[in-house]
Amino acid sequence: MSNQYDTQDTGYAALGAPYLNQNGHNDSTAQGYYGNNMGYEHDNQSTQHLMAGQQGYDGQYMAQDRSHYASSNQNNYAYGAQNAAYPAAGAAAPTGTENDALTRYHDATSDKDGALGTSRPKSRKWLWWLIAAIVLICVILAAVLGGVLGSRSSNDDDNDNTSAPNSSVGTGNPQNNVASAWPRNVVDAASKAASNGKTDKLAFTGTDLYGNPIYSSDANTAKPSKGSQVGSCGNDPWKATNNLNNGRPGHPRLIAPQYQWDCLQSKIENDAYLTVWNYTIFQNATKWLDEDPVTYDVDGGLTLSGILDVSRIVQQRLKAWAYAWRLTKDTKYRDRAYKELSVAAGNTSQPFGDGATRWNPPHFLDTAEMIAAYAFAYDWMYDAWDDQQKSYIVDWIVTFGLQQGLDMYNNGSAWWSQPQSGNGNWNCVCNGGLVFGALAIQNDVQGAAKDTTNSILQKALDNAKQNCMRGVYKDGTWSETPNYWYFGTNGHARMLSALITATGSDQGLMANNKNWYKTGDFHMYVTGNAGMFFYGDNGPNKFSTTANQLFLFSQQTGNPVYALFQRDRADAAADPLSMFWYDTSSKGGFYNGLALDKYFDNKEGSWVSMRSSWTDMTGNYIAMKSSNMTGHQTHGDLDAGDFVIDALGVRFAGEYGSDNYLSKNYFASEDDGADRWKYFRKGTQGQNTIVIGQQNQNASCLPTNKFESSNDAQNGDLSFTPGEQSTAYFVTDMSQCYAQSPAGSVKRGIRFLKGRRQMLIQDEIKKPGKPIEWRVQTNATVTLSKDKKTATMKIKQVRDPNAPKDPLTANIDEVTMLATITSPQDATFDVRPAYDKSKSAPNYYYGADVIPPQDKDDAGNPIQPEVLDYEASVLSIALSGNNDANIQVWWQPQYSQTTDADKAPPKNVALDQWSLTSH
Repeated sequence: MSNQYDTQDTGYAALGAPYLNQNGHNDSTAQGYYGNNMGYEHDNQSTQHLMAGQQGYDGQYMAQDRSHYASSNQNNYAYGAQNAAYPAAGAAAPTGTENDALTRYHDATSDKDGALGTSRPKSRKWLWWLIAAIVLICVILAAVLGGVLGSRSSNDDDNDNTSAPNSSVGTGNPQNNVASAWPRNVVDAASKAASNGKTDKLAFTGTDLYGNPIYSSDANTAKPSKGSQVGSCGNDPWKATNNLNNGRPGHPRLIAPQYQWDCLQSKIENDAYLTVWNYTIFQNATKWLDEDPVTYDVDGGLTLSGILDVSRIVQQRLKAWAYAWRLTKDTKYRDRAYKELSVAAGNTSQPFGDGATRWNPPHFLDTAEMIAAYAFAYDWMYDAWDDQQKSYIVDWIVTFGLQQGLDMYNNGSAWWSQPQSGNGNWNCVCNGGLVFGALAIQNDVQGAAKDTTNSILQKALDNAKQNCMRGVYKDGTWSETPNYWYFGTNGHARMLSALITATGSDQGLMANNKNWYKTGDFHMYVTGNAGMFFYGDNGPNKFSTTANQLFLFSQQTGNPVYALFQRDRADAAADPLSMFWYDTSSKGGFYNGLALDKYFDNKEGSWVSMRSSWTDMTGNYIAMKSSNMTGHQTHGDLDAGDFVIDALGVRFAGEYGSDNYLSKNYFASEDDGADRWKYFRKGTQGQNTIVIGQQNQNASCLPTNKFESSNDAQNGDLSFTPGEQSTAYFVTDMSQCYAQSPAGSVKRGIRFLKGRRQMLIQDEIKKPGKPIEWRVQTNATVTLSKDKKTATMKIKQVRDPNAPKDPLTANIDEVTMLATITSPQDATFDVRPAYDKSKSAPNYYYGADVIPPQDKDDAGNPIQPEVLDYEASVLSIALSGNNDANIQVWWQPQYSQTTDADKAPPKNVALDQWSLTSH
């Protein structure tokens, strides 16, 4: 993999459990949830641990690309703080009686030292605060582990999306940590709108620490359905030509033609969700009016993470101002938008890059996001600009954007357009930005500019068909990581929607992957109760990137489930695209009739998701990945057999996510023996799996898997509890992943027990010939029994270093998990810190970190990756390897009420004999 990728992301996500701190790129998963990844996101120069879950996708997700790797962290989204909710971008949370509308009940205190890490980088918060107040939870993403979080905290000076308080009251279960920033009058208006349009009321009263919705007792829990659209926009007056070069005349033509704007106010008055989203967008648009224009803030170097954060901040601002102007025609939005446009084009006294390359085409993600930003402003605010302003904006789009892309295509330097590098977020974002910008201006350019526009439009679209469309596997899994999913699918969705509205069709884009929309299922199932299953890198800050492409998926497929899932998530609120992609006819509960389990069987990224409920976030969620570990744009880990466990509202076994993207050769190769695998977070020892002979797994192995489920689906009961016979299990033969004798074998199984109330992890290792270590990364406080056969894992505090101003600490009622060794009889647990403070380094089981790079930034200063702190612990079992091994670990969440059946240990059944009734 080319080094150029390295610039693509940076970031790391936390382990996925509630609380580790991580500093990484913001890949926060949208709305602030998913903090799944325990690990850390190393976002822009920060590294703490939280384990956040970011969105991540090829670089975009975690650092949104390697470029962010300049010391970034993510996951995630990304994955951010495991919980710790706070208002989203802009919109300050109301105070006084208005707060009664949606109150959150958790004790939050500021910890200036940061959650796990001590560094407090100046880099922007990784979340996309733009999600506004509602997103209080946004930050959550980072926390995936339950304890293994890595957060990328950052100073407040550069963050444009943080202006809401981040404190709360009370303590208790994570499900009681409700966050909301909508004042009473807005909630009342939403209720009235639902009544007017006979549409669903807001189904949730707030979001928990991970951004999961807390459902209202009177939510519509019926099976998903589609009715009639409210505030009908009528038929499009334009007769589509379906011609790429002769499309819709006039403006706006991207995402929302004029007839959709004409009916928008009526739709808002008849739909609860549009009402609160509209409020949030205006809150952000108004708040950002008083912010200074962005500065040319380079992250690590122009070819590292470049100005990606800058570009995305510009885009989120311009989208909000364009939306606000379109609905109000208030010149304050026009004037402030033009000021931002002028600064980022170098057309003021404020320095902003140099010449035609000021948008940093060497790290083309920056350029593509800036093109899209200017396209939104030009198209949606077309009637606001005078002729000279229009001429300037078009020239900036062509000169700094489209021409740069065309030059790269023509001289062969667009590495992200090549087949070996094209099946990830880079291709979707870069080509998506080029197509979006070209469509915005194609009717308004002449001569050489016309030639450039038409040429790059065709080249980018053709290349996206061949490469971006390979980003989704046949089962819906994103080719990179769960956090990079955000960037890739978001860039693709903008391109798809613009093609449809500007030309009348998708121009054959979707025909290149008939399974694309299945990636909506991937996103839902990879989302656990305490964050996402954030395996691999988590990517950069999300800012303008959300998961609202699920609304477009729903619109295009007619499947209301995707829209119903996303509408109650925090990141839905602050994105103007939600206002046009959301189908107001969607009704019911996405979960009613939805299977609890799903196996994603594509061999290049196979994994399984199993849960006890979609709506009881204190229930159990287990997920395991076992697949080939190459071909993921160098964002993966050596993690066959890796798993996460959520129970009682937190994550007890989680993921670290990204390491420092600036680290030496971090993205150079994913071959066996590559430097990438020497980093603790990336090698096998940093995963929840088996290590044999103190060696990493083989990167190119192909495990064989078996999955069975009792095929239970949830009904409309928000307190749904599966029956006693309900279960699911997954068995993987990972023998190819270990360097053993041909006669050796390594198999692992994970399953639910006792009506999905408990879990079992079982490993069978034959002829190992070398020492065996069973490893789990956790954010919990672990105490071993006298015989060291039972580990008592307790969590009573969720820490979020990614909170707006200072790391946030949320106290919860202490929850407990027991992990008990039931086989072999002579096995015992050991527990040790994941981080050796005396050495300021990870507590390696084998090997050591690669020497940090001596790269220099643009000012000639040495770039030193930050030292990562780990507040996580490693729970392990060590065996000699002289004999075959059968390891069973029984996981028992400690519920307030237990039965005698809960105390009965599981049967010892060979993995080959596992069945739905074997236990």
